[in-house]
Amino acid sequence: SACGDDKVVEKKDASTAEVAKSVADAGMKLKPGRWELTMNFAKFEVEGMPLEAQMAMEQMMGKGRTYASCLTKEEAEKPDGSFFGREGTDCRYDTFTMGGGKVDATMTCKGQGPDGEAEAKMKLAGTYSPDSYDMTMDMKGAAPNGKTMNMTMAIASKHVGDCKGDEQS
Repeated sequence: SACGDDKVVEKKDASTAEVAKSVADAGMKLKPGRWELTMNFAKFEVEGMPLEAQMAMEQMMGKGRTYASCLTKEEAEKPDGSFFGREGTDCRYDTFTMGGGKVDATMTCKGQGPDGEAEAKMKLAGTYSPDSYDMTMDMKGAAPNGKTMNMTMAIASKHVGDCKGDEQS
């Protein structure tokens, strides 16, 4: 059992919105303001990918991409479903555990491939605080061409001050 103020959110077979509500209800908050998120691909493999495309991906993988977003006071206090998963996709958490500065989750997303429905499985693991989070995402599933795809991505995000108005979202 948890001691003191250490809240833990544990969900099974839950939507991104249900997870977001549980996290907000538990009082887990982020700092409002400007957040900078850096994504690095550690692995990106698609079955049957042409050599040229593989080489282009490998060159891109070493370069992290940084995005800035502005989190309002309301969003920081009650993050919505889009913060915990891709909105507009049919994703559900198979498992979600967040507490004590750690987050661990597995998610299944369904989408449309060329041969009908495609499915992707994601595993998320990382650490968080009110002003930063670091996460590794492993994804296995079907690429749009119907071939298998394996991807590993590292995500690091930190609060860097007040919003400037030039953030992407």
